[in-house]
Amino acid sequence: MAIGFVFHTRIVSDLKPIRWGILACGNIANAFAAAVNETERSVLHAVAARDAEKAQAFATKHGAIRAYGSYEAMLADSDVDAVYIATLHPFHLEWITHSVQAGKHVLCEKPLTMNLRQAKQAQKMALEKRCLLREAFMYRHHPQTKKVVELVESGLIGKIRMIEANFCFNSGVSPGSRTQARELGGGGVLDVGCYPVSFARLIAGRAQDRLFAEPLELKAVGHLDSQTRTDMWSTASLRFEGDILASLSCGVRLNTENRAVVYGDQGRIMVENPWHCKGAIRMQLDGESVVTVQEADLERHLFAYELDAFVAEMRGRPIAPRAVGMRFDDTLGNMKALDWWRAEIGLGYEADSVR
Repeated sequence: MAIGFVFHTRIVSDLKPIRWGILACGNIANAFAAAVNETERSVLHAVAARDAEKAQAFATKHGAIRAYGSYEAMLADSDVDAVYIATLHPFHLEWITHSVQAGKHVLCEKPLTMNLRQAKQAQKMALEKRCLLREAFMYRHHPQTKKVVELVESGLIGKIRMIEANFCFNSGVSPGSRTQARELGGGGVLDVGCYPVSFARLIAGRAQDRLFAEPLELKAVGHLDSQTRTDMWSTASLRFEGDILASLSCGVRLNTENRAVVYGDQGRIMVENPWHCKGAIRMQLDGESVVTVQEADLERHLFAYELDAFVAEMRGRPIAPRAVGMRFDDTLGNMKALDWWRAEIGLGYEADSVR
């Protein structure tokens, strides 16, 4: 699926830099803009916000050539090659649609859409317009994640038995915020639960010589806020082929030690900061002391690696066969698992009832 998708995409010449447009100017957009300015052969051409002054301030801060007071105006700019969509989750599909209809390649912040049905719809439109569409999972392209996979595939800790991963933060009591409001796509599963799900699917797959794996079973419980009816904290148990089990947690009103651990029958791999890649990877074999395998790679911006991968695909160079980057069939599998998790705890959004 992924390789064929690339070859059906309009290829951008190596002779010119990729001119990026950023759609929405929130916190995540600031991080992406900083990464664009650190990478070669990409330039920040334009930014767009609903407020022209905000767009101009963002453009001035990051050195963008043009600032637009509407998303539509930026998409009409023929000089924009690729768009990074940084809107809130419920608006991803809408602006993926407008972007590919304008002939733009699209890197969209996670989760790609609100559910699997929307993700398939987005894929279909991108294919029809011959535009590259990818979900922005920055940690999946980072050398730290690649190293974890290499350790799993090496067999040093033996056969993989269990995976633990969590991503939680405490946003306080803020029912109207983007992290909690239902109409804004609030809740933990979509916002941060997508990370441990993608990690478990990646590791369970690589443990069996596949790129990723899909859960055979998924059971979950969670706390839905009585006012917002979105999940404040939740945990899920998954079973993959080979009886590889995963225990995953997420939350937006809960502080935990965000880490990932892979347990084999001969040892374990511990990742201190798997999502922002600022910690270390440590390994312990049975009967031996813990050793540090890799310290954090802080030389490049966290988002720079996914940028490089996306630009390479735009230029006709698909993700390497065994690379850990996010392919589109992987995105579809992740969205399916997230739908399953949400169904288990009774978490629904307006998008789920729209056909």
